[in-house]
Amino acid sequence: MLKLLFWLIVALVIGLFFAIRQANRLRAEQQDDDAPQTRSLESVRCAQCGVFVPADEAVRRDGQDFCSWEHAQAWAEAWHKARRREQE
Repeated sequence: MLKLLFWLIVALVIGLFFAIRQANRLRAEQQDDDAPQTRSLESVRCAQCGVFVPADEAVRRDGQDFCSWEHAQAWAEAWHKARRREQE
């Protein structure tokens, strides 16, 4: 009877060890998922105003980088207007 009780306690301790280990792994995975995403530090210069913006937020048009859609549109209009004057 004493041997049976001993092995039961050993089995419980081993089971508890693995349960705690699994819980710690799951907690670590959740913390990794909750970690903020790092952004690229690469920046590009707006062709219209010269402001530097992160490359992943920049608007790209006609091979140029811009800080906003408005600046991309303004630059494109000015560029097309200049091209028309050259052709005249």
